[in-house]
Amino acid sequence: MTSKTTSATTRLEHRIGARGLFTLRQPAGDVEIRGVEGETARVRDVNDRPLSDSFEIVAAEGSLELRPLDQLGGLLGIWRRGSAPTLAVEVPHGAGVVVESASADIAASDLTGEKRFRSASGDVSLTRLAGAVDVTTVSGEIRIEGQVQLEILGRTVSGDLAVHLPQARRLDLATTSGDVLIDAEATGSGPFEVRTISGDLTVVARGGLRIEAQTVTGDVGGDALKIVESGRGRKVATVGRGGPTLAFRSVSGDLAVVGAAPPRAEPEAPPATSAEAPPASMTDVEPATPAGPSADSARLEVLRALERGEISVSEAGEQLAELEEVHS
Repeated sequence: MTSKTTSATTRLEHRIGARGLFTLRQPAGDVEIRGVEGETARVRDVNDRPLSDSFEIVAAEGSLELRPLDQLGGLLGIWRRGSAPTLAVEVPHGAGVVVESASADIAASDLTGEKRFRSASGDVSLTRLAGAVDVTTVSGEIRIEGQVQLEILGRTVSGDLAVHLPQARRLDLATTSGDVLIDAEATGSGPFEVRTISGDLTVVARGGLRIEAQTVTGDVGGDALKIVESGRGRKVATVGRGGPTLAFRSVSGDLAVVGAAPPRAEPEAPPATSAEAPPASMTDVEPATPAGPSADSARLEVLRALERGEISVSEAGEQLAELEEVHS
């Protein structure tokens, strides 16, 4: 039986079972999802706003879904007021989780079931996961950390992607212009593959590895790397005594093998001002008027169309990828 919740509650609980499904479509704001013991999913608005002001809540046997109200229902107005929801979510460890967003930042931890995350401009941070994870962003960054083996399918357009794990059973990573960092030992049958247009790949030397690199104008190197075969645009190399094969395909991206992961960059502090203005939402931002068409204004138009619901996240990704290629 399916029911829709419209009550003005700031907290929601629904039993979905140990292997149930939780789905969240949240255009803006922030969401933190944590796996817990039990069979109940719990959703709370951190700022104690009624969930029904922002979402249509669909509770069914074995599943819970939160999806945004239609644009005329007031959600766009919430974004413009700078008060998009901030959600704290708990789901059973083994539950399936699907999160789709335009600009919300996503953080998830302690999940072992099927996991899929989609974001246009929001960052995605994943920790202490197990099993397989499928994550896609357009301009947001992806960071995956953990203590167990993972199978990762990761996609970005211009956002960076970093993987920090003891071991990885599968890595299928692709980006247009974002950089990729792999700090994980490749184990199992894979496949292990990274594809970029202009993005660089940095691999931390962990265990043995065989690398097949194809890059038209990029470089392949590193102190821990031994080139065993070299041809026009193609190099085969080993790390240590060799091992599973990592394939790197790029147009102009570089590949570097290093002995340790580079330090994580700290965000720069904003310049001091006499009066700090509140952050603007995407819908409040007016693009600068350039002398001619620019990549930045074109990207902004794509993101605005995504916010208005005129295109899907996948369509936005395709359009932004095309822009990256045109302006690269």
